[in-house]
Amino acid sequence: MPTKYIISANLRFHGGMLLGVTVLAAQLALFPAQANPSPEPQSLPGEMRVYSLKKQVDQSTLVSFGPPEALGGQVLTGSPQLYGRIDFQQGNMLGGLFMATTGLIRVTFPFTEHATILEGEVTLTDETGKTHTYKAGDSYFIRQGSVILWDVKGSHVIKSFFNVTEPTAQ
Repeated sequence: MPTKYIISANLRFHGGMLLGVTVLAAQLALFPAQANPSPEPQSLPGEMRVYSLKKQVDQSTLVSFGPPEALGGQVLTGSPQLYGRIDFQQGNMLGGLFMATTGLIRVTFPFTEHATILEGEVTLTDETGKTHTYKAGDSYFIRQGSVILWDVKGSHVIKSFFNVTEPTAQ
């Protein structure tokens, strides 16, 4: 079932933060009926999941999401690979961990996302050329439909994320 997205440039800076950005986890919201890479969310009802900057993420808990093209991204440089873990999924909401390896990807965010970088760093650039590098402990908010350049220069970046897919005009 094809999904349409409205592209808009709602990005702005506030207090050194890039606001109105919509990030890479976008297509993850499409997994429910198709090929959910993590068959069931890993958190039990009532369980609290802790994402900490003090402890490295156990990468063995992440599964391959495949190449960026499989999630609607366009690779511009490198050979980035995507991995993740879905800890929560209900209706149009999705949360968990996401990892990308070295490379530059153009992404049209298919959802609105709030995320916090746990490891590594990533530079995000919006359609107007505004750019910001996010490091461990930094958070951002990106609106659905935003077109972002996602640039990982180190070995990888890992973020915790919470996404909401908003209804779009058909």
